[in-house]
Amino acid sequence: MAEMKEIKNQAKMMCNHILKVPSIIMLIIILGVTNLQSQDLHYARIQDLSMWYNPSLKMDKQNGVRLNHRDVRYQGVMGYRSNAAMVDVLIKTDGERFLSNSAFTNFTLGLAFDESNQNILNNSNLVLGLSHAVPLNGYNQYLAVSIQGSYSNSRLDLSQATFPDQFDQNGPIGGAMTQDPLGNGNPLNWFSSHLGISLFQQTELESWKVGFSVRDVLRPLINRGSGNNFRLSPTIGFQGGYEFERNRIRYGLFGIAKFKALANEQLLSLSASQQFNNANLKAFGLGMAYRVRDALIPYIDLRLRNTTIALHYEVNVSGLRQGGYQRNAFELSLAHHFNRKRK
Repeated sequence: MAEMKEIKNQAKMMCNHILKVPSIIMLIIILGVTNLQSQDLHYARIQDLSMWYNPSLKMDKQNGVRLNHRDVRYQGVMGYRSNAAMVDVLIKTDGERFLSNSAFTNFTLGLAFDESNQNILNNSNLVLGLSHAVPLNGYNQYLAVSIQGSYSNSRLDLSQATFPDQFDQNGPIGGAMTQDPLGNGNPLNWFSSHLGISLFQQTELESWKVGFSVRDVLRPLINRGSGNNFRLSPTIGFQGGYEFERNRIRYGLFGIAKFKALANEQLLSLSASQQFNNANLKAFGLGMAYRVRDALIPYIDLRLRNTTIALHYEVNVSGLRQGGYQRNAFELSLAHHFNRKRK
């Protein structure tokens, strides 16, 4: 009987290590994708905002709120600001919420806004998501799926801008200018749907996750008067992460990759965080993120009780520098988790 029990324990430990492999493999795949240029610029705090692209990556039963602000300045050209907020709420669990290895269902609500200087470009996005996670074994490993709906609004206003209308051998003729009749500020709006699936495990000293998502599944029609040529292509996404703690220092490796036509983005993030045994100050960390062929992003973060504050600064490494342009950007992130209460 004792030998049979030992065999079962060894089988469970082997299953535990096997399930951890997809997370590491996914990070290697993301590391290997370096030949695609990033065109969509998103938040660097992927530790917190990967749930925006895949709500099934909700790994715990705590309610939480996440806030992000990003400010980008192109010297002498333009600038824009992006703001995002997400709330996630546990709405159902098969056991007490403080217990591990029980299924749970989570609801997410997110709002995002983009605004350029002089109000030339304004975007807004509302997302609603539902995810359900089921335990795979007694090691707190889960398989989760999610469905998400969104409403988007975009307005490009070029009504006050003028463009060259005639050219000669020396370039545009200064007195021959025209306005763009299509850039008249009329908004475009559309609804869309998104799907996600993930596999994850979270323990006190180690956690990992791997996710796959398809956004804009039904290819929504953006310009209703122009036929199917203006349908939005699906976005294929991969998300991965691995964290472990040694000698009171928690190390993390995170990555995302998104593919939509020619607008692709890959971002990797490394972090190290010193853990403290203090009632208020819980952790202080440093990290470096890299958006492929676009930016190096050093950052610091501080965890006070249940609140994490992070500051990122982008160092542009894209082809803009060769054209004589400079881009500066910073990102401020705040995440708060509410304490779990026993009944």
